Amino acid sequence: MPVTQLIAMVRSTPPRQAVGLLAAMPADRLPVVVAAMEPVDLTRLLPAAGDELRARLIALLTTEQLAELTASMPTAGAVRLLTGLPADQVRAVADRLPQATTAALLTALPAEAQADLLAVMRPQHAQAAWAGTYQREVAEALARANAEVSIPPDAPSGIVLVQIFGWRITVAARRDDDGRVAVRDAEDAAYKLRANAALAVTDYQPATDVLDYCDEARRQGRPISAVGWVDHRHDGHLKRALVGLVR
Repeated sequence: MPVTQLIAMVRSTPPRQAVGLLAAMPADRLPVVVAAMEPVDLTRLLPAAGDELRARLIALLTTEQLAELTASMPTAGAVRLLTGLPADQVRAVADRLPQATTAALLTALPAEAQADLLAVMRPQHAQAAWAGTYQREVAEALARANAEVSIPPDAPSGIVLVQIFGWRITVAARRDDDGRVAVRDAEDAAYKLRANAALAVTDYQPATDVLDYCDEARRQGRPISAVGWVDHRHDGHLKRALVGLVR
């Protein structure tokens, strides 16, 4: 039977019956059929396949198919899929994953696997992924400070809006920064979103001249602050910086 007819049959059959058809195919036909599948086909069929067949199907996917499949899935589902794959298959697709998926995947991997993946990724993609991870972690820390955290539709990239004590504060979390980039981005976003204040968060201690700039801005009636945050141990610093802006 021609591949086009086989694909049409699989698509017109309920998932459980369709995976039964795939399981019964001769070994030399299955790769041809899988190669002709679209992400929507795989998304429909993989959950209905048993572990052994699912592993066989995924192993047959091209890099392009795997990239398209993970891009079409929710981030959590894509990470679950990727963490179950052989390392060489993950390495092959690493640079083609959406930034959010890459960031979540790196966070989920153990240190050795993380380093292995970073070593084969384009530096720009790896840096963007880590930046997204840091921004997400800062947003979670802001929520732990009992602040309402959101991303307005018109917010610049990497900016979150915090609402606390009736104030609207734009927050720019920037990795590998001493505050110069973060303060600029937070302040620009405050103007754009008409916020009451701006906060720069970095994984380094803000530079002295950055802190001096923030002090002078506050004296002039422009509430801006910069604070260092690395992990949950620094949640208190972050909360004090927020409260300090609204006093």
